[in-house]
Amino acid sequence: METVQSTLNLPQSVAQSAIRDRDGWPMSVAEFLSGDHLNRADVVLMRKNGDLRSWLIQWATRGSFSHAALVFLVPHEEKGFNNTFVIESASNGVDLKNLATYLNDKRQVVGIKRLKGSWFDERAQSLVRGRMLNSIQSSYSYATMLRLGWAFFNELAFGIKARIWGARSAIQGRRRRTLQPPNAFICSGLVQMGFLNAVAEQVAMGYLLPQRVGQVVFQEDVARFLPRDWAQFSDAEQYEIMWDFVTGFQDVLEAVTPEDLAVSSQLEWAFVVRDCLVHKVTSPEHARKLLAEEPA
Repeated sequence: METVQSTLNLPQSVAQSAIRDRDGWPMSVAEFLSGDHLNRADVVLMRKNGDLRSWLIQWATRGSFSHAALVFLVPHEEKGFNNTFVIESASNGVDLKNLATYLNDKRQVVGIKRLKGSWFDERAQSLVRGRMLNSIQSSYSYATMLRLGWAFFNELAFGIKARIWGARSAIQGRRRRTLQPPNAFICSGLVQMGFLNAVAEQVAMGYLLPQRVGQVVFQEDVARFLPRDWAQFSDAEQYEIMWDFVTGFQDVLEAVTPEDLAVSSQLEWAFVVRDCLVHKVTSPEHARKLLAEEPA
């Protein structure tokens, strides 16, 4: 009764979503972040309602999200920290950001997914974070003199070309002219390459089998180039196939979009955050329903 009374003055859609189930969902952002719900290397997908840049990226990539990041640090797994940080690539380069900044913005719609499989343990999660952290000093960063207005112009031009010819062709075209792709369009590529390079490194160290690389390829069409039955190849052949794939598909995988991450069967839905309430996702259909709701 108290729950219903506390929501009488809210719009109906918000009032309904604020009524908790027996397990306490949905919950507030503060309560969610203070618990142990997130894992390191969880994938964070975002879009911002009413934002032109967010809309442009969704339009250019034919997707429902405009940005991607990776959970880098969670307080329940790191001593001495009170905030959850994500690592992301944006217009000002690759950097760390407090996740609460996104979750507490009512215009933001956030989906959180995680890699399936018990093999993706703490060591693997840490290695993915490390590979992405190395990118902070890489060419993903814009030159400091590049102003936001020029970055937006780049995004606009890139978006039109990506829409017409595809993200891979647009990126390759920019490289032929020695131009960097706008970071807002390769944030998800940064996430993809973090996973791929970390798994390839663990294969090289003998911790994982070469076939594991297929479980961190989030572009379904590209994943089809890997063997369905790895057992038909010798250990040496499996290793060679994996490295040929990792080195041969760099351009394609750097062009992975937020939508590729959203629809990938290798990543399972964990949470959807909207109107500053965190919903625990029970199925892909449940995630789609939550994401399709109109803003309150």
